Formats: sequence, structure tokens, C-alpha cells
Amino acid sequence: MNKIFLFLATIVLMLGCCVSNAFAQKNVTLKGKTFIVQKDSSENQGTPTGYEYQASDGTVYPVYLSKNGKAFIWRTSKKTGKKYRQYLPKITEMLNEANKPK
Repeated sequence: MNKIFLFLATIVLMLGCCVSNAFAQKNVTLKGKTFIVQKDSSENQGTPTGYEYQASDGTVYPVYLSKNGKAFIWRTSKKTGKKYRQYLPKITEMLNEANKPK
């Protein structure tokens, strides 16, 4: 009984170490006595294209490309105030057409 318990406890500890390493913070910098978590800007923000998109309400937004090559803009929800991506499939097609080698 004790050997089985010891074996299972060892396996649980090993799995716990693997899981904790999987969720470790990657980009942390130290400024003074404060640790600051840096977000990966390329992953979250997208790649700027240099183009702009004018919405129907007249607001102009910069157009970004996701890591999968899809065009999007950052919008802000009127209800919650949170930012979200609005994907633009027609803009993606137009960018792909413009960048095709001739």
C-alpha cells in the first residue's frame, strides 16, 4: 500500500511540475523593485499594414494583419468599453490581390 501511494504521489508531483512550467510567465522585466509582465505585441496587436479603414460612422482605423494573414481593425465595444478585433474579409482579399506578383 505504501509503495503504491509513494509511486502515485511521485507521478502527481512530476505532472504538477510539468503543468506549472507550461503556464510560466515568459516576458517579465524588472524596473526598480517592480516586476512588469510584457505582452508580446506581435501576437496581440497584429502587424500594421500602413492602410486605413473608414467605417460607416466616419471613424478611421489603422488596418492590421493577423499572424494568419487576415486583415482586421481594433474596435471598442460601446456597451463594455473592451477592445476587440473586427475582421475584414474583403480587405484581406484586396490586400492579397495587390500583393500578388505580376
